Amino acid sequence: MVRLLLLIVGLVIFGVVLRVMGVAEILALARRSGWTLAWMTGLYALHLTVRGWVIWRSLPIPRIPLTETVRIRFAAEAVETLTFTGPFLAEPAKGFMFIRRGVAPARAAGVIVFEQLTYMLVAAAMALTSLIVLLRRGAFSGGVHGAIVGLVAALGVFAAGVLWASITGIGLLAPAARLLSPVLGPARAAAVVDSIAEMELHLLDMLHGNKPHLIEALAAQTFGNVLLALEVILLFRALGFHGHRIDPVIVEGGVKFVNSAFIFIPGQFGAAEGANALIVGALGYPAVLGVTLSLMRRVRTYLVAAVGLLAAPPR
Repeated sequence: MVRLLLLIVGLVIFGVVLRVMGVAEILALARRSGWTLAWMTGLYALHLTVRGWVIWRSLPIPRIPLTETVRIRFAAEAVETLTFTGPFLAEPAKGFMFIRRGVAPARAAGVIVFEQLTYMLVAAAMALTSLIVLLRRGAFSGGVHGAIVGLVAALGVFAAGVLWASITGIGLLAPAARLLSPVLGPARAAAVVDSIAEMELHLLDMLHGNKPHLIEALAAQTFGNVLLALEVILLFRALGFHGHRIDPVIVEGGVKFVNSAFIFIPGQFGAAEGANALIVGALGYPAVLGVTLSLMRRVRTYLVAAVGLLAAPPR
């Protein structure tokens, strides 16, 4: 019921944003972009393939085939997108599909968390750079400025935590779970800690015990994020906007975690469009360009999710 109410709120905000920006103007920009949507769809599919490759490289030997791993990654994208549940259902579904193929549950969880952490570490670096640049330009005012400063601080803490684990080999998840003892009760909290600790051992083995693999994963995730920035470049160029060459990278980095702040809204309806309009407008472009970018990304995500649904592993 709560998620349904949040979805309704998001759709209302979505409608307000479209009305304020002008549906006709958004459609006109989308038509002017030509084949950009096709390119964006291909780039996003390649982005997911790269993330699937990172998972495959992290699996225990003998690994399941790469094609099967990529199919699982696409299937998880379909679950995340088409059910409006985000990672709350997609990540367990991804783990279940790996377990069905013979990967031990703790190892499957460790691999999935490792891929997410390396992706988020690269994304956090991009977001920190972008948001700090925007703050220095005075792009945000009032309450928005304070919220962005808080987000920058949170990103810095997250990045520091991951780097701490990779350098020292000391995990943070199990100790954090122990703090839940007053809430869950000693027995239940101990069971949670035990399950997390086993997964975290595999995670730390990849973060701390195998530095070449960590560097390889970060390089791949960097390439995958560059593909997303290339989407922004293509759309801007197709619509005749030729600002500073670093602007598309700032847009991509800026919207990543502003969007994530609204992960509780199913599909991030309204929030994603507002965040894109805020970031793009802060760089001096028309805010409607940001809304158009967000909508085109929605369409390409649904197209890729449909492919993921059709290509889902048969068992």
